[in-house]
Amino acid sequence: MRLKTASIYLLIFLSQAVMFSVCYYLSYEHALNDFNKKAIVRNDNYVALEQKPVPTQVLAADDNQTQEVAKQPSDTILPTTKYVLETFDRKTNTLNTEELNPPAYLVGLTKEEVVDYLSDYMKDMSLSEHNKGLISFELLNFSSDRVILRKTYDEDSVAFRFLVVVEDGYVVVYYSDLKSIFNYTHIEAKNLSEDDRIKLSQGIYIKSEDELYSLLESYSS
Repeated sequence: MRLKTASIYLLIFLSQAVMFSVCYYLSYEHALNDFNKKAIVRNDNYVALEQKPVPTQVLAADDNQTQEVAKQPSDTILPTTKYVLETFDRKTNTLNTEELNPPAYLVGLTKEEVVDYLSDYMKDMSLSEHNKGLISFELLNFSSDRVILRKTYDEDSVAFRFLVVVEDGYVVVYYSDLKSIFNYTHIEAKNLSEDDRIKLSQGIYIKSEDELYSLLESYSS
């Protein structure tokens, strides 16, 4: 009886094992076939993509985006530009010419900017240039290869060197530019004659230092 029962259990176990193996095999075959089909489809897609040229995408420019336009640069003064400075003295009728390295304040300027610079230079010239009688500063030639400037002086155009006036009750001497002070004197206007005070109130123009010191000495005596 026990042997018969064991045989039945063994038969049932073997039957279930066979059924499980068959089901597993069928599932494996189905999965393998499905994978192969999908692999073939993917491969066909890759081949089609390789054979079909992909157009390059061109991005349209934004209408609001500023596009830079290449401009032909104007001639400018370069560090390698030949810089010629001419100095003409009208009184002696002599012309001196120097070929120099372009000064840093001119490098990079266009022709129009150089002209503007010369105009500003004349409007606000230094005291030394004024006293030397600078009457013009001109651009004679301009290119990126060569620039020629000319200063013209005339001593006779300088009407005076100094201006003597009274300020805050004291005699003060200005340079001819009427901005720079040459000397604050300790001479009090109240100690001068009425005639001298009248002249000083209008301003006394002096052409030389000798003439100036002679005038100041007369005030002190």
